[in-house]
Amino acid sequence: MTGFQGRAHIKIDPKGRIHLPSSFAGVLKKQNQIVVTNSVYGSEKFLDFYALSEWQKLEAKISRLPQLKSEVQAFRRFYLSSGEVIELDSQSRILVPQHLREYAQLEGDAVMVGMDSKIEIWNSKKWNKLFGEIANRFDQVLSVISDLDETSTNGSLNTPIKRNKK
Repeated sequence: MTGFQGRAHIKIDPKGRIHLPSSFAGVLKKQNQIVVTNSVYGSEKFLDFYALSEWQKLEAKISRLPQLKSEVQAFRRFYLSSGEVIELDSQSRILVPQHLREYAQLEGDAVMVGMDSKIEIWNSKKWNKLFGEIANRFDQVLSVISDLDETSTNGSLNTPIKRNKK
């Protein structure tokens, strides 16, 4: 599966449906089941969407971790237990369960963010605030990513990252 890329500003209709943009729907190909779960970045709540096949890979990966570790249990309780399978209809719409919409404060305007193996869905105001914060410190983020790439044993990025060394 080629990853989800890009960002789309969307509307959530009064029934809680989201129309999946064609760029994201195309990644799913013939898969019509998506798993949605709650997530959090810092103190900001949002939702994660996975193709069912990607969700199953995540579940398998987590099942191989030590199940008695409290962090693994916390991850399973918060993230995996909240995962719900939803159907993509013939018009590329998904109905987001109300309790998850409430968790992420999703109504009206929202932003879908492609994150390779998943899609994040954000309240538009929260996304704009976060995006601005990231933009303000992006030179620091770039420096860390460049350092990670230089020390990685998994190979390097396809495109070299250039940064100003101080």
